[in-house]
Amino acid sequence: MSKIKILIVEDESIVAMDIKHRAEGLGYEVTNITPSGEEALKLVRENPPDLVLMDIVLKGKIDGIETAQRIHDDFDIPVLYLTAYSDEETLKRAKITEPFGYIIKPFEDRELHSSVEIAIYKHEMDRKLKESEKWLSTTLESIGDAVIATDKEGNIIFMNPVARKVTGWEPEEAIGKTLLDVFKIINEDTGIPLEDPVTKVLKKDAVIEMNDPALLITKNGTRLPIDDSSAPIRDENGSVIGVALVFRDITERKRSEKEREELLKDKARGELSNFVLSALPVFASNIPPQVRNNIARSFSDRFEKNLEPRFREELKGCLETGNAAANPENIFRCYISWLREFFSNLGIDTEEGSEDGYRQFKFHNCPWVDDSESSPMFCMICRAIVIRSFTWTNLKGNVEQTHCLEDKDNFCNFEFVINYNE
Repeated sequence: MSKIKILIVEDESIVAMDIKHRAEGLGYEVTNITPSGEEALKLVRENPPDLVLMDIVLKGKIDGIETAQRIHDDFDIPVLYLTAYSDEETLKRAKITEPFGYIIKPFEDRELHSSVEIAIYKHEMDRKLKESEKWLSTTLESIGDAVIATDKEGNIIFMNPVARKVTGWEPEEAIGKTLLDVFKIINEDTGIPLEDPVTKVLKKDAVIEMNDPALLITKNGTRLPIDDSSAPIRDENGSVIGVALVFRDITERKRSEKEREELLKDKARGELSNFVLSALPVFASNIPPQVRNNIARSFSDRFEKNLEPRFREELKGCLETGNAAANPENIFRCYISWLREFFSNLGIDTEEGSEDGYRQFKFHNCPWVDDSESSPMFCMICRAIVIRSFTWTNLKGNVEQTHCLEDKDNFCNFEFVINYNE
């Protein structure tokens, strides 16, 4: 193990040599002796020691206390003060430099030895603690989730960059405020404020996961969907001294879930449509005229039972998109959009327009056109879909079919008359 290197800063040469001999006799390496603070700073820079023995009273422009302060700030080298002065004012001033101890002159070898060893040990422990704190701080600053730490009263003592970005609060604004000032959360479904995470953690003395769908109200009033967990921060005795809150903005996750849900709905609609498309020719063939109307009514009833709930759900979503008002114009717009998509899944291209004040819904093609002559059942099914689904809108008006393949027309057309004033 290498010897501990010591720089002696003492302006009395005889005392300085005595200290040097004692230090070397204890097994330490004395790198140099200097009487001035200015030269001490130069020697530390050129050949950094492990420890500096510093006389408080030095001749020159800077005394021992100022020299020790610069060594502490610039080089992080432990300093032991040598002094014949033990008055309160001197010690008070020296404390500011965070020394690793004092040796009152005159002193014994054992005092020098114990003071040096303790100072080196404390400095090493401080270094490891600083490294640990730096590592922890870097980890918290770099982590992808938002992190807020509070004391046990709920006052914020730390925010990492992600927390600042999500909440909209800068550290200088948030530090010292209560968590409730910065982290305002409400139930996503009811809008009711949710319980303060600090209070919940302190009540249960355990890690708490958020179960309610939550919205965070940021500093500028934006509402973000989040999920979070909170955990107690404990000291070495196990006592709770604060709370750590970890949360994340799940806007993208919510959007992905909604898109996935829509894809599943589209798939279900497509499967249903494919079934209807393939089954209709079989269903419609050789149906006696006397039972066609009964079959059409039965189809309408089943169509309504299976499709109306889904239609109402999609109508609600359509109106909520863009915050559209639930007025007749917007309801009809959403209805026609749904109807066009439904027929599109059956392979039928449609067009919506206006003519002579009436709203038109025109079929450009029909996948069963070759079968329509042998069985008008296909036209009856399409007619039932349009007329029955229009009743789900609760709009005041009616719909009539003005053109039909069954009547030897080249296309099908439905005409809507709607009273927008009711």
